[in-house]
Amino acid sequence: MKTRTLILLFFLVLFLGCSVETKKELYPDGKVKAEMRYKKGKLEGICKGFYESGKLKIRAYFKAGELTTATCYDENEKIIPCPKMKEGSIDEQ
Repeated sequence: MKTRTLILLFFLVLFLGCSVETKKELYPDGKVKAEMRYKKGKLEGICKGFYESGKLKIRAYFKAGELTTATCYDENEKIIPCPKMKEGSIDEQ
């Protein structure tokens, strides 16, 4: 019984310590402007930014708050060069 409790406690701590939180930023009309994933207060994994039309504007990948790769799109969903971004954000400078 004691071993079972320790194993359960271990997985609970592991799960809570590794959890990723998703935050959404909205336009004034309520449409999603950005979806950002955070782990321990830093951007982590896939983050997306959207035009007001709802079309994908940027898909960025972060590791421990550092941008690793990003793909940007115009309103016609064609890949375009990405503008310089603010550090730790998917917003343009």
